[in-house]
Amino acid sequence: MRIGYLLLFVFLTIQAFSQKGFQWESKKDKIVIPFTFVDNLIIIPIEINNTKLNMLLDSGSEPSLLFSFPENDSINLYNTRKIKISGLGNEEMAEGIFSENNIAKVTDGYVNKEFDLLIILDEKLNFSSRIGIPVNGILGYSFFSNHVVKIDYGAKKITLYKDKKILDSSKLKTFTKFPISITKGRPYLDVKIKLDDKEHALKLLIDTGLGDGLWLFENDSIQSNKNYFNDVLGEGIGGTVLGKKSRLDEIQFSKFKLNSPLVSYPDTTSYKQLRLINNRNGSVGSEILKRFTIFFDFEGSQIMLKKNNYFHEPFNYNMSGLEIQHAGVEWVSEGIDKDELNKQGLSKSDIAFETGNFKYKFVLKPIFEIAAMRKDSPAELAGLKVGDLVLRIDGKNVQNLTKQKITELLQSEDGKTIIIEIERKGVRKKFEFQLKKLL
Repeated sequence: MRIGYLLLFVFLTIQAFSQKGFQWESKKDKIVIPFTFVDNLIIIPIEINNTKLNMLLDSGSEPSLLFSFPENDSINLYNTRKIKISGLGNEEMAEGIFSENNIAKVTDGYVNKEFDLLIILDEKLNFSSRIGIPVNGILGYSFFSNHVVKIDYGAKKITLYKDKKILDSSKLKTFTKFPISITKGRPYLDVKIKLDDKEHALKLLIDTGLGDGLWLFENDSIQSNKNYFNDVLGEGIGGTVLGKKSRLDEIQFSKFKLNSPLVSYPDTTSYKQLRLINNRNGSVGSEILKRFTIFFDFEGSQIMLKKNNYFHEPFNYNMSGLEIQHAGVEWVSEGIDKDELNKQGLSKSDIAFETGNFKYKFVLKPIFEIAAMRKDSPAELAGLKVGDLVLRIDGKNVQNLTKQKITELLQSEDGKTIIIEIERKGVRKKFEFQLKKLL
């Protein structure tokens, strides 16, 4: 399955909150913010009440969310009260803590002094282990509400503009303007899709916090075609989100057309309790959005798009059926020649001691484990189990691989043989299976 945590908090419904958005306090005309891009998710640094956090940027969510605290640190929260919330998943209402009038600072010049925050302390929603970097919560659409925001997925930079005159710059002549609608602060995009040779006009939430490209809600007119497989789509506030994974013939907005995009259909029980706006058909996420450089102008109800180098990439998915996540780190010794070590130097996390002509360098390396498994998938049929510690894939020590590289291996090509070595209850085992294309 494509990573499912993606993010499902965008469907939060709570009774009332106020969010005036971020204000410009910089002397500069623009502010540039580098971001980390992992599994199609944008992670940026932010300070809330002087505590440094990493937050996922989500144009479809509000209020902002906090679901884990930074290690060895604490955070003061103001004006708190308990509330009931609902979100994607099969369970009923959950309980959270709502906090008002906090101070959020993305940079010294972009500040929200009336920042609302919802705290949900549920381990299921802490997806840091899934992407391998610490993430404390979600920064919602108030980030976008007052100023022009440019997301350059290729350069991995966000640029904030003080003045809207940037949108009339001659430098943007190669961009295509496209109208959006803003309903209760959230941005919506009208698109056309073709499914089984039938055209449909859809209204979709623009959701930078959704790692998938497209989620659609099935109804009388929109139904998955017969070529699909059942999958775990992710974890929401209401519990596990199940659904179907399939493909469309195409999706089109303005002059841009994408062929054979992947689409997920969450089970109706996962969102039956949500208060969706009229005529909303689903969400468009970052697997599609990342194919463009985008200017967001919420006040002007428009976006501006330009294709980037991601545009022609195929829509791939994990054909193994298993989801691998970080499960901590461990010290690993590496023997290295003294002269070579002197050239390389040591990082802050390295420990070294000398014996003979070698120094043994102890380095922190990631531990990986199987976090989820699709039913009847090649990995499950081969005998792998949730909780297995992954040691090697295709002869490669996973401690030397990134999470992104592992993902690429598991969605590489139909029929490819994958050999995976794991540890289960202290016993090493080796399994073999073939990637199987279902769509």
